[in-house]
Amino acid sequence: MKYSLLITLPLLAMLCSCGGSNPEHDTMMADQQAMMTADSAKHAELEQLERTAQRFLDLWFTGNTEGIEEIVAENFVSHMSMPGVSSTGIQQLKDLVAKASTAFTENRTEDMHLIAEGDRVVMHYRWKGVNSGAMGEGMPATNKPIDVHTVDVLRFEKGKVVEHWGYMEEFKMMEQLGMMPGDEAGGN
Repeated sequence: MKYSLLITLPLLAMLCSCGGSNPEHDTMMADQQAMMTADSAKHAELEQLERTAQRFLDLWFTGNTEGIEEIVAENFVSHMSMPGVSSTGIQQLKDLVAKASTAFTENRTEDMHLIAEGDRVVMHYRWKGVNSGAMGEGMPATNKPIDVHTVDVLRFEKGKVVEHWGYMEEFKMMEQLGMMPGDEAGGN
């Protein structure tokens, strides 16, 4: 009898403690649920930024700016200059895209890294294309292929791109196009 009481009483105490209301436990569980909900919302927001960044890249290389207003803010600023483009806002991006898509065709990209954090997305990719149009004054089409690494940084506000920084292996590209001394054969 003593032995069965030694086992039964602790079990009964444990069962009673699990079934009753514990405000501290309830608060901890509510806090945990709120953190999980916030993490899920943040994750969904970052995934949406990544999808928008991919659309931005697609419009850049296809030359199709239809629907650009859905992903780019009116006050858009590109910190990447291009000869002959002096417009501002969303028109600046349309002009940059038009100029780039006439200078380079057969564009293909190979995603290497895409990182979304806070209000920014960083895309690192390999760009292949053919210089089939003039790139600016004194830079006629060479009809030579390019194969360079590129990094784009996009800043978002309210789900739309408001700023863009673009960096690429410009010297390597110019060598591949035969516009600079170096590897004239277009090697990597």
